Amino acid sequence: MVAKKGRSSETAGLHTPLTALSLKDHHSVIANAPITPRFAVTIIIDSIKAMEDIEYPAIAYGSLLSLYHELDQSTILLLERAIVHRNLRDYFESLAIFDALPTSTTSKAAVVLEHTWTLVAQYRFREARCVAERGLSAFQSRFLGSEGYGPAILLRALLAGLDTLIDGSTQRCFGSMQEIYDWLSGVPAVEFTDVQVWAVNLYYYLPTLLTMTAGSPRFRDIPSVPAKSPSSGISLLRKHLQRAGRLNEGLFLLDTEMAVLPNKDAEIEAMESVRSSCIEPSTQPLSYIEGCVALKLALMYAELGDEEGYREEMFNAAAALSMPKDSEFSPNLLRTDTWLARLELARAGGEGPGAEAWEGFADYAAKVGDYRIEAKALTEALESMISPDSEEAEDVSPENRERLRDRLDELYSRLGSSFHRSVTRRRVCDPRDERQPHQHGKNRGVVMYGQQQTALRSLQT
Repeated sequence: MVAKKGRSSETAGLHTPLTALSLKDHHSVIANAPITPRFAVTIIIDSIKAMEDIEYPAIAYGSLLSLYHELDQSTILLLERAIVHRNLRDYFESLAIFDALPTSTTSKAAVVLEHTWTLVAQYRFREARCVAERGLSAFQSRFLGSEGYGPAILLRALLAGLDTLIDGSTQRCFGSMQEIYDWLSGVPAVEFTDVQVWAVNLYYYLPTLLTMTAGSPRFRDIPSVPAKSPSSGISLLRKHLQRAGRLNEGLFLLDTEMAVLPNKDAEIEAMESVRSSCIEPSTQPLSYIEGCVALKLALMYAELGDEEGYREEMFNAAAALSMPKDSEFSPNLLRTDTWLARLELARAGGEGPGAEAWEGFADYAAKVGDYRIEAKALTEALESMISPDSEEAEDVSPENRERLRDRLDELYSRLGSSFHRSVTRRRVCDPRDERQPHQHGKNRGVVMYGQQQTALRSLQT
């Protein structure tokens, strides 16, 4: 039984829904506050003009602020806007900003890393690799000693993961893990920079990919943990970041941390810990962080069939992330995760959903460019067609199953992931169909989709 924890008394009553203030009020608050209070997401960067007279940052959504010194003020504001759009899963708008940045800025470390991360979050792996490779080449031409340059280490780790996701190659992963360990072993948690926090996130992420392809690798904690401590290094670091008020970075680590936690209770405890740290005053986007945590909890409670917990957390998420109709920012994050949680709740209650419901969800995700969700929804639709427990399985024609399989296959081909295509083909292979999935390399036939999803959800922050 998963224990549901109530909200910390520290944060109870601090919620200020966006609808409580008009857009004019938001700009007034920003213009008169050296540190912007914790209101909902759109008040922070709703307009570059509204922030022209503010010394940056009033509130920042990026988690690589130490690299912003390379950028001028107008580029910083554009980059922050792109990050907000990405975090809200408005990928088209986010990438349009990156594409429109002056060429003089596109090789700067913060821009390269955030651009790559945005493409990874959207599942556009081939394009992400191109951006990362160009960035790494630029670093190497600017810094003769780029081997020890933090952003270059991050890009090499990202490229290692992308090699595995695109074609199943694991050669770079082991080298990147060793490079990160050599760089950070012995560094106390209190001394980690934001670039090193990114490195820790990738250090714990890469082994989940290796587990899928080459068996479970052995690796040591970063930062180091006391003997006999039940905590992992990533949990230790996330807790330190919270105590230091670096909540953006703590949230950034959370998904990867949950992938290595032992059970649901530990995951809920980690999420509640992040939320309990959202205390004013702060330069962190507290409402956004609380909204993200609430959505994660709502989805978990939905999967567990806990309708009360699901409804409570959905209310919290809506209060934190809802926006006025005239906002330029999209509600994709709230809308998509609400839809997904409803489908999961229905499944947990034994009421479906069927293939038609999942495919409808996939159509919406495709429309807004959320290809991760589109792939998940199509896979769920196919599974509902072939599951022996599904009432509709026997009524679905082989042609309809193959239509959806072809759509999913085409999606992964377009995104540049033969690895995902192979894995998912095996998950949704129906023994009643004559056509069998093609082989795409050694070890792939034994990869479990559940492990794949555990690995990939760490890229969604």
